[in-house]
Amino acid sequence: MAPSAPPATASATDGATLTAAEPATPAAAPAGDAAPVAPAPPPPLTVTVQPGFTLWRIARENFGDGVMYVQVFEANRDKIRDPDLIYPGQVFTIPKPAE
Repeated sequence: MAPSAPPATASATDGATLTAAEPATPAAAPAGDAAPVAPAPPPPLTVTVQPGFTLWRIARENFGDGVMYVQVFEANRDKIRDPDLIYPGQVFTIPKPAE
């Protein structure tokens, strides 16, 4: 049997270049044709009733006009039986002003 020679090894002087392995999956192509994603709408504005609050005051502070209390009342009918009787701790949604 002939003696076996040691395996050849590459050296810097052999001109061999070592490279990192290619990733198994190709890089994702830019999504130029994808539809833009609309930003999520902001959460609705709410107000927590404090002692002394009225729907008029809530409307005046949020819309600049107390007469707009009707919009606050309509937006919260499920929580308000009588617009003259609201209670501290109730949380009302403030509707967006009509345009």
